[in-house]
This record gives sequence, C-alpha cells and structure tokens, in this order.
Amino acid sequence: MPAVRVGDINIYYEDYGKGEPLLLIAGWGTDLSCWLPQITEFSTKYRVIAFDNRGAGRTDAPDEPYSFRMMAGDAVGLLDALGISQAHILGVSMGGCIAQEIAIEHPEKTRSLILAATTAAPGACPMLMNTLAAWTAAMREGVSPKTMARMQLPYVVTSRFFDQPEMVALFVDAMAANPCQPRAYACQRQTEASAGQDTRAQLNRITAPTLVLVGREDIMLPVGQSEELAVLSPGAKLIVLDGGAHGFTVEIADKFNRAVLEFLGQIA
Repeated sequence: MPAVRVGDINIYYEDYGKGEPLLLIAGWGTDLSCWLPQITEFSTKYRVIAFDNRGAGRTDAPDEPYSFRMMAGDAVGLLDALGISQAHILGVSMGGCIAQEIAIEHPEKTRSLILAATTAAPGACPMLMNTLAAWTAAMREGVSPKTMARMQLPYVVTSRFFDQPEMVALFVDAMAANPCQPRAYACQRQTEASAGQDTRAQLNRITAPTLVLVGREDIMLPVGQSEELAVLSPGAKLIVLDGGAHGFTVEIADKFNRAVLEFLGQIA
C-alpha cells in the first residue's frame, strides 16, 4: 500500500502500467476504487496513477478547512514525489474541479486535461450543494453504508439502471463492502471547499488540450455546466454521452473509456 508524504499529509496512491502518465482524480467522498472500470483498460497504454484525495480513502483527513487549490497542490506534490514532470489529468465531478486548478495554476504539469461530469462553480449549483449537505447529514446521523448507497444511487445512475435488479444489488453491496467508507467530517470539509470554488474567470488561462465529458442524463451537474466549461476553456472539445448520468464512468464505462482514449490518442 504505497503512500508518500506531501506537505502536511500522507497520500495513498496506486500505480499501474507504462507509458505517458495519466493522473486520475476522484470525486466527492470517494476513494480511488471509483476508477476500477477505467484502470485496467487505461493502463494498457498509459502509466495510470490513481490516488485518494485529502479527506478520502487511505489518505490523511485533517479536520481543517480544505480548498480545491490546496487539493490541486496535493496532486502536484504527488506527481513531484513520483518524479513525474507532466501528466494527462483526468478528474471526475469534484475531481474535475481539482483538475481545473492544476491546469490553471500548474500548466507545466498538464499534458492534457479531461473534465468529466463537473463544473466551474459547484457553489452556484443549488441541487448539488443541497444533495451533498443531505448526504453528509445522513452520515453524521449514523446511516449505514448500505442505506447510504441506496440513497445515493438514484442521483448517479439513469432510471434504466433500476431495470437490472441484479446490477442494483451488486452496486449497493460493493459500496457497502468498501473498507474505505467516507467520514462525515471530511465530506463536510470537501463540501465547504466546493461551496467556495469558482474558476469561471480563470478558465481562459488553460493552455492544455481539453476534453469536457458529461452524461446526457446527469441531474447532479447537468449538461449546461459542461457546456459552460467548454465555452470558457480555450479550444475545449465537448462530448455528451448518451445513456449516462453522473456516474457514467461506471454505468457506461465502455463509452466513457473509448472517448477518453480517443482524445488521448490525438494528443501530439
């Protein structure tokens, strides 16, 4: 279980494959296991580094204010510790917000940028913020991991997913069995960081080739959020994937993986 010291925390990471580095940044409250549908395929062509954000998984979770600029610094510090001068950066949801900060503040580290199911200003998305607050409150009240998974599922998959009861059960059981359950206080710190984030005025500083990906049925961060990102990020390409919602990296992993690999294959 490799971990490196970066600033004030120990960061847990996993390293797969060979080739150009591809850094995967997870979303709110989740650990690197969220990337299991991607790691095997991506690591056939790239050196894939997945890690747990500050406050998640096996990375340290200090109970103090977080910001996405701070968390971007954590990610860049991890790259430095691994001797990686530049990487393709892929972030999903909150991870996409962190990825924006890397591309804006550390352009020399950013070979390309992929922003998946994310936004420039999470604090300006009332449904998102209210949902995160409700989930955090449920954790504080001691709701079981299995019940939490059942509560969260309708927000991250399409209605068609529920036509497959065996898949619903598999998803819920897998989330409940994860030994890296989110901690309420750390999720609250990540939520506070989300509320204070707005990169809309800085996106024009992005110089890396950029792909914006979103599931057409995402209700947490609807397509309009990604359209705004694509308009404000110079030269960005927007792809809207049919059949996917906020959790499209899992529900339509084949389409998501293909879009990412096709984009990366075009980077000169």
